Amino acid sequence: MKTIAIGSILAIFAVMATAPAFADHASVEVSIPEGSSTVGCEETNECYIPDEVTIDVGSEVVWSNDDTASHTVTSGDPQNGPDGNFDSSLFLSGQTFSHMFEDAGEFPYFCLVHPWMRGIVIVEEAHADDHSDDVEEIPDEQTDAVVMSQDGSIVININSDVPTEGAESALTVEFTDADGNPIEHVNFEVTVTQDDQEVLAETEQHAHSGITEFTTSALGSDSPLDVQVTILGIGLPDDDPATWTGPIGETISAQVVPEFGPLAMIILAAAIVSIVVVTTRSKVMPKL
Repeated sequence: MKTIAIGSILAIFAVMATAPAFADHASVEVSIPEGSSTVGCEETNECYIPDEVTIDVGSEVVWSNDDTASHTVTSGDPQNGPDGNFDSSLFLSGQTFSHMFEDAGEFPYFCLVHPWMRGIVIVEEAHADDHSDDVEEIPDEQTDAVVMSQDGSIVININSDVPTEGAESALTVEFTDADGNPIEHVNFEVTVTQDDQEVLAETEQHAHSGITEFTTSALGSDSPLDVQVTILGIGLPDDDPATWTGPIGETISAQVVPEFGPLAMIILAAAIVSIVVVTTRSKVMPKL
């Protein structure tokens, strides 16, 4: 069983002692404890603490990342992927993510990077009519995808404007490790298509600080963008490419849609499966 930081335990006990399990139009806190990035927390339901909360319609849940690794809070489950209700994207140690629940129901969620981490929010209808008619939904203004190299060493965060017919789209490609730390000096190529039409093609790119921005040509529709990133290697661009490191020559694909598209999830799941296979053969468990 993993060791959970004493501070996290005390904070959890304090919340349990001062707040009921059912919160009426309140803010409920959920901790992602230290060690959740390692398989085993699911055996004691301590990947999220508490892993089940019951709230009233209109209440908010705040997740705090008390682990040393980066995580996501993504509605859905590992078997079927994200369902689009809410998603934190990758957030770092010490950061928080919150979501207001305006509809009754049961909302399971999990971590995209560590799919054994699972929790559920149960939202009840009591007092739901107090303010539900006053809530105005804010549309998504950006689209996101997160994909991972097969060896798990590089996480690619792709962000773009919502595709709009006739408009250009700003695209950001960011390279981090599994803990969310920027990876410097990544050499890569990126191609973006929409409805099988190429809207961006950049070769011999270099992400000096781990993040690079691009602009597509005018889009022909509102369809999602399909992005392909080919990792050429990690190293200074003036160095001999033969000295570059990393998953050289690997091409990673994603469909950039609001709150992680199904294709992005499938690719990430495939990467995680590859890591598990390699780990099983080598009997060495990497820390994601």
